[in-house]
Amino acid sequence: MSTSPTFVARFVDGEMMRMTTHTQLNKLDIACGVRLARHAYRSRTKREPPTIECARFEHNGTTLAEYTAEQIAEIAS
Repeated sequence: MSTSPTFVARFVDGEMMRMTTHTQLNKLDIACGVRLARHAYRSRTKREPPTIECARFEHNGTTLAEYTAEQIAEIAS
């Protein structure tokens, strides 16, 4: 099993991005997860990403933290 958590982001258009992030389980880096999700969106869709409506970190099937669109906007700005 992976020792790094997975960041899962759902965009307002329904697209979901999942990627492993290199961050410590006890110090989750939401800003890094958001940057990676937006980059993955651009790479996959060839479009600029819309707003992320919700996101979470998970590890081995357990949700470690969940974020709303408002929390993501605060962190990412």
